[in-house]
Amino acid sequence: MNQRLRLTRALLVPVVILAILSHHLHPEGSIWDRLLASSGLVLLLVAMGGRVWAGAYIAGKKDEVLVADGPYRVVRHPLYLFSLAGFIGAGLAFESLALAAMFALVFLMSHLPTMRAEERKLLRLFGEEYEKYSRRVPMLIPSFKSRLQDELGTRKRLVDMPRFSSGLRDALAIPLVFVVADLLEWAKLSEIIPVIVYLP
Repeated sequence: MNQRLRLTRALLVPVVILAILSHHLHPEGSIWDRLLASSGLVLLLVAMGGRVWAGAYIAGKKDEVLVADGPYRVVRHPLYLFSLAGFIGAGLAFESLALAAMFALVFLMSHLPTMRAEERKLLRLFGEEYEKYSRRVPMLIPSFKSRLQDELGTRKRLVDMPRFSSGLRDALAIPLVFVVADLLEWAKLSEIIPVIVYLP
């Protein structure tokens, strides 16, 4: 297991335990309750769809060619961007802004060093081509200055299906976080799981 995954898991454990043993402060069934839960589900679905989209472009090509099409036209690390959306969505699925912030912090602490290391590697591999690309395309916050072209039907794209299929399976599991959060909320409301702290 690589260092990023070990760090992510180590940082996630206390946040997940807090998510299991905490409950939100706002009234159950309120507009705030529904807004946070709905936002969480939307972000989890965006994370799933975005990772599938980015995976279709990068699967089997990592470190072989500089991918600058599709989502890579607007952000250098779309897989990480969509993962960040998933982390925030997980916190919101528990209907808590505090948990959303904690999940985002875990992501940034564990993934930013990896992104920087990957950028150094890409610079070694692709040199000036990567320098130009990185000046034009932001690292993690998308820029739509260069419009996304409609690529449906305009170009044939070869996809490494075994690698893409693996990423697809992983992405399809992302919305299950919402189901788990909902089941845990039911268990807390039914007093099956104790609530030890209330979070905004």
